Amino acid sequence: MALETVQQAQVLTLENTEVKLTVRPDLGGRIDQLEDLQTGHSWLWHPSQYAPETTRSLAVGASFDDHWTGGWDEVFPNDAAGEFQGRNLADHGELWSQRWQVLETAPLSLTLGYQCQTVPVWVKKTIQLDSNRPEASLVYEFQNQSEQQIPFLFKHHAAIAIEAGDEILLPDCWVEPAFLEFSKIIGQPGKTRFPEAIGANGEAVDLRVMPPPSSQLQEFYYTSELSQGRCGIRHQRSQSSLLMTFDTADFPYVWMFQSYGGWQGHYVVVVEPCTTLPSDLDEACRNGTVALLQPQEHQRRRLTLQLQRD
Repeated sequence: MALETVQQAQVLTLENTEVKLTVRPDLGGRIDQLEDLQTGHSWLWHPSQYAPETTRSLAVGASFDDHWTGGWDEVFPNDAAGEFQGRNLADHGELWSQRWQVLETAPLSLTLGYQCQTVPVWVKKTIQLDSNRPEASLVYEFQNQSEQQIPFLFKHHAAIAIEAGDEILLPDCWVEPAFLEFSKIIGQPGKTRFPEAIGANGEAVDLRVMPPPSSQLQEFYYTSELSQGRCGIRHQRSQSSLLMTFDTADFPYVWMFQSYGGWQGHYVVVVEPCTTLPSDLDEACRNGTVALLQPQEHQRRRLTLQLQRD
């Protein structure tokens, strides 16, 4: 069992007149909160027991679900824990659980770095907030420090605070259940075109609008062949949307994990632009749907987050 100790929190902020980003180098370098300063809406979800004034110290390999406290994590170089190509990979990778180095700071930008332990890769992340608009770019750099090719998965894991009636935003794409035994909305295997899916009794279901927590539903699906590199959530009450835009060469897939009261009692949608499909790296390698770092390769991937108001 991984031991957890309480240390002093490390909190950095990036802010303009439109938006405020709170970043936690001590909590996996994640964006801990994304606040719309015009509407007052805080976009990122945290469980009720989350104490933002504290931090943690976890070993690589700690259980993600046991220590998940929301925010915008990143997952690399894998999802499910296990042996892969002679390496023992950690649950949800290792970026989320470890303290990142602060490399550079400026009023509107922040650069963090992390040396991976399970793979020979140096990761660097730069968050650049626009000077005036509610928009920020997230640029990730991966340096393969070895002479071996490294198959990997890299995905965003943005836990979005939701309310009943909010809407999932996706372009035209294919949808398929990640694990049909987990699904409580999609009831059939195979692919459909978003927003349509097929329920357990063969009925048509709409995947866009979020049911209330009393529904006790849950869902987890993969999307592929996106007509545009974008995804997000529309918040009905504030009449605003959080959008992520990207090159589909960087993130060909979007995973959507949803708990509408059904999984551990949480009410949250996790939006996950991803390099790889499915979660199992062995299967992704067989399918040719895995991301690759070539020997000594330096690779960049970029995502832009923006708030749009009606």
